[in-house]
Amino acid sequence: MARDTPRTASANVLTGFAALVRSLGADPAALLRRARVPLSALSDPQARLPVASVARLLEDAAQAVGCPDLGLRLSASRRLSHFGAVGKLARDEPDLRHALRAISAWMHLHSEVILDLQEGGDGVALCVHHSEAMAATSPQVVDLVVGGTLQIVRHLRGSQWHPQAVCLARPSPADARPYRHYFGCPVAFDADGNALFMTQPDLDQPVSEADPIFRSESERQVEAWAGLQARPVDARVAELIHVMLPSGRCTMANVALRLGLQERTLRRHLAVAGMSFAGELEAARRELARSYLARSDKSIGAIAGLLGYSEASAFSRWFRKAFGCEARAWRDKARRAR
Repeated sequence: MARDTPRTASANVLTGFAALVRSLGADPAALLRRARVPLSALSDPQARLPVASVARLLEDAAQAVGCPDLGLRLSASRRLSHFGAVGKLARDEPDLRHALRAISAWMHLHSEVILDLQEGGDGVALCVHHSEAMAATSPQVVDLVVGGTLQIVRHLRGSQWHPQAVCLARPSPADARPYRHYFGCPVAFDADGNALFMTQPDLDQPVSEADPIFRSESERQVEAWAGLQARPVDARVAELIHVMLPSGRCTMANVALRLGLQERTLRRHLAVAGMSFAGELEAARRELARSYLARSDKSIGAIAGLLGYSEASAFSRWFRKAFGCEARAWRDKARRAR
């Protein structure tokens, strides 16, 4: 993807956001609108959101509800599953060292966060850096990212694990007790960088749920995913249309959200390739309609749903316009020709 597009992160980063701010007496929808984050992103874990928008949302929300450790609280919701195949790969590595290295190597598929495992002597530092400037200086994002990293290690190492010490590159809060309680160790603020400190024996500990048989399959999935991410935008649009049609939410806005792009940016990418979203949507519907009618016994109503139509009548009108006949007549003719 071209670097003229905003740096993005998976919408999974906001898992638990709505419930948390609601419990603190605020309306999550209003906060999302103010930060220009689509409400639909909360129900679409594959959506991509501009990092700057997420940072604005968290800072605004923390101030609105009077909760200076909002990002830290939100980080408690982070799970290995939020990293898809990368999380599965880490879970099936033999020990914590290899698991963290796997996450570090593939983190770029999810976000602009960089994990750097530094081993020296008897000490180990798991450094956490955000490459987007606004996020790197946002206290709430720092809390979310470092707190989320703690949760990742705990899912691999055990829920009772805690680091020896933590450094945070954010101003010291008025009350540091929630941080010491959350990390279970001394916490230093106003640091030059973010890091969790642990021991060499920590890294040597086996991952309890590791299964080497599944590891190779997870590795293949990650490599395939990386190849998909590197494909041209127009090719990914065509694939997403096929995937999203049955949901009834296959709009240009939602496809752009999945790609982490603004609609105008997506429109420009497609125009450069001599394509349009409407044209690709129409082509996909024609292709799938022919395939379903000719090769399956699905009802006309079921096929309508698979092509994104909530009513069979709307599908029938589209089909007559696209093919010049009724869908049932087209199916009968196709079957006689076989």
